[in-house]
Amino acid sequence: MKTRELCEKAWQEIASHFPDFKVIKKGQTLKKISKNKDLTFEIYFQTSRYNYSCSAEFSVHFSIHSKSMTKTNMNNGFIYGGELESLIDGGRVFRWFPLTDASYQYSVNEIIELLKKYILPICEDFEDAKTNIKNILNRDAKSIALFYYIYFFDGKDRAEQYLNKFINQSNLKKRFKGLYNSLENVAKESIDINVSEFLGANTIKFAYLNRIKIEE
Repeated sequence: MKTRELCEKAWQEIASHFPDFKVIKKGQTLKKISKNKDLTFEIYFQTSRYNYSCSAEFSVHFSIHSKSMTKTNMNNGFIYGGELESLIDGGRVFRWFPLTDASYQYSVNEIIELLKKYILPICEDFEDAKTNIKNILNRDAKSIALFYYIYFFDGKDRAEQYLNKFINQSNLKKRFKGLYNSLENVAKESIDINVSEFLGANTIKFAYLNRIKIEE
């Protein structure tokens, strides 16, 4: 069996365990729309560029996008997501799942288990924005992208609370605060939130322009 065919076989087997998701591109993408029709939950399988006839592997990604956020050009509609293992382990790992020989069924079964254990509960949580945001604020702040989600669906005060928690828990705390303070000496019209000098810099610019305070 060709490498691509082997991957597609694995994707379709995985997809068969998630009937609420629409199967796209022969199983490479699985999509589900939220009850209020605003959010899109997407599971995506990425093949390794090093795959060849005797070796096949792929990684698993998950993302959430908002139609209403997209319309207002808020963070391109992106709410939350990343590579599966990094979402589970807090961003520390990137994992490829092998499909060669005996690894095939083990990988397929493990992915199904991980998606059911970690991703389906996330989808369910995001069905209720009010409760979900309350719970997010009570946990460690692990994703800077959630700042936009909170800002859009629950307002400036909660978003400010989350952003400050994220910054204070980040290894880039000094860099975030340094950038924010430096913007006081820059004309607002010259601040480009579409340019990010380092990961998260565009969010700091957005916060500054929208008068969201960052604690000293």
